[in-house]
Amino acid sequence: MSSSKAKNTSDREFVWKEKVLGELNKGDVTHNFHNKIEDVFITIEDGLTHSSVEVSSWNTAVCNEWKISAEFDVLDEKKSNQTILETLLNGADTIYVSTSKSSLDWDVLFKEIEFQYIQIFISIADQKLFASFKSWYKHQENITVLVNFMSVNDPTEFIHTIASSKVPIKIVADGFSLQQCGANAKQELAFIINNLHESILLLGEHKNIGFQLHVGIGSNFMIEIAKFRALKSLANTVLHAYHVPSNSFEIVGVIGWTNKSLKDSTTNQLRQTTEALSAVIGGVDYLQIHPFDGQSNNGSTIFSQRMALNISSILKEESYLKLVKDAYRGSHYVENLTEKIGDDAWDIFKQLASFNEFISSEKIDFIAGMVRRTTKQRCEEFIQKERKIIGMNVFQDLDLNANTWKEEKTFLGLETFRYDKIEML
Repeated sequence: MSSSKAKNTSDREFVWKEKVLGELNKGDVTHNFHNKIEDVFITIEDGLTHSSVEVSSWNTAVCNEWKISAEFDVLDEKKSNQTILETLLNGADTIYVSTSKSSLDWDVLFKEIEFQYIQIFISIADQKLFASFKSWYKHQENITVLVNFMSVNDPTEFIHTIASSKVPIKIVADGFSLQQCGANAKQELAFIINNLHESILLLGEHKNIGFQLHVGIGSNFMIEIAKFRALKSLANTVLHAYHVPSNSFEIVGVIGWTNKSLKDSTTNQLRQTTEALSAVIGGVDYLQIHPFDGQSNNGSTIFSQRMALNISSILKEESYLKLVKDAYRGSHYVENLTEKIGDDAWDIFKQLASFNEFISSEKIDFIAGMVRRTTKQRCEEFIQKERKIIGMNVFQDLDLNANTWKEEKTFLGLETFRYDKIEML
């Protein structure tokens, strides 16, 4: 670029910056963005340029057809079958099934379900349950078994079992569980990428197996968009390093309960909607919105179940977001945010990869310690009202007869994190 062109560009940037600063000063708005929980700092200059930005234009070939998902923990096959059928009628097109039982009556569970139209994923961590499924499986369409090596007693033995089977298999890297314990975006991404990396190593020569990356969806709209975009780039980097096809993974966005209140269903719907919107713009393949009271002692209501499904349907069919893909591509701010989160996550991933074992006490302690520091910071911000959450630390509902949260399983020794559980001073 000639010196005159460079000077003209610099002059235009200066005029733009002065104009923006002038508008911000009128509204007493902070010039720079700093998120303490995510440890992300963005300056106004980051909105001027970005070294690797690629601007795309909308065209009729662009599509964003994510799947509307629902999850079921099967205790009684007949009751679960009825619930699944009702959920499908209400708009779901993908079903996730899990169970603590060692065998199921699969015919009863899937009675009247049209496999050619519905995608079904079955989480299996038990050899007996896998044997039960394999004896029933008759090459039905759209049925896939999900295996999370962190939930399996002996991953190596399980690999031999699934490698010799003709059952479709995908390996799960579960970041959602860590996010529900209070992990921030870069910690969750690093954990997912490390699981993907370790899973590829465990699989060895069996590289024809796909992956599902389960990601929790947080409340910070722009950071969540950047997180999903960064995840795609990081996952492709790892897959490319092991000569695994880049289309071998799917992203499942999951909305949980970290910032949900059992006393305020209306505000919960607003939270779920903006969180779902960020995941869709970020490019998830599957969107799973849990009912906001799903982890309560009273269980989810018909209303909360229906609303969880309706949000995704409205975004797809009435807001037409299915017609737009990667809407923020080319935004200097989002491109910079994506790069910052991705770089930070990669640094943590390298620390995790330095541990010799897939799961070791030292590695778990490192992850848990990192997340505990983040949850401590979340609590401090919440109690001091640096982070204001309607219905919890501002405009509180003091209904003492409200529903309560049930006891939940720990993950890597970490308790689930719920703002609604924090006692205000």
